[in-house]
Amino acid sequence: MESIGEVIDKKGSIKHLWKVIDPENKYRYETCIKEWYRLTLIEQRRMYLYLLYKKWRGEPFYGTPYDIITNCHPYPTNWNGRPLINRLMKETKMVKARYNGSSDTGIYTLDEARVWQMTDIEPRN
Repeated sequence: MESIGEVIDKKGSIKHLWKVIDPENKYRYETCIKEWYRLTLIEQRRMYLYLLYKKWRGEPFYGTPYDIITNCHPYPTNWNGRPLINRLMKETKMVKARYNGSSDTGIYTLDEARVWQMTDIEPRN
């Protein structure tokens, strides 16, 4: 599995996002380029991971890709206790970490822990 750094580098990253939010190419990504590249690389990586995992869980996206990019407020997924955690642990590295100064730890992908700059990171698998 590719790391988030390999998938989302500044150049051409909208193509990877498009595969997640509009795989059937109903919309032209040229309409969103300006908004997407206004985001910092960290913001792009956070949004990509958030939307990728949302799709993976079978949760729908609302609005056009432009709406998604401009209105999305991504946050990491604490996979602890979620039904898909066992499958995810087989596919990617998982860690125990603290998000945003929380006193509680959660289970996150290593990519999430890195892009959200979590603390107290410990390997899980």
